[in-house]
Amino acid sequence: MKLTQLAQPSSGQPSKPLNPGDEGPPDAPGVGEDICSACHGTGKVEGQRCAVCGGTGKVLQGIGGG
Repeated sequence: MKLTQLAQPSSGQPSKPLNPGDEGPPDAPGVGEDICSACHGTGKVEGQRCAVCGGTGKVLQGIGGG
């Protein structure tokens, strides 16, 4: 499941918007930072800002098993 709304930290205040490639907010249990598979961590695809990671080169991925 991919979330595309604002991340809501435990304080209840919205933080930064999630990028399309993020699977959850940064403070969610079971979520960790990973290198974007679309731009391979560069933040750019064909000279343009990566649409998956928003140009950061990183995405938030679900970790663990279950």
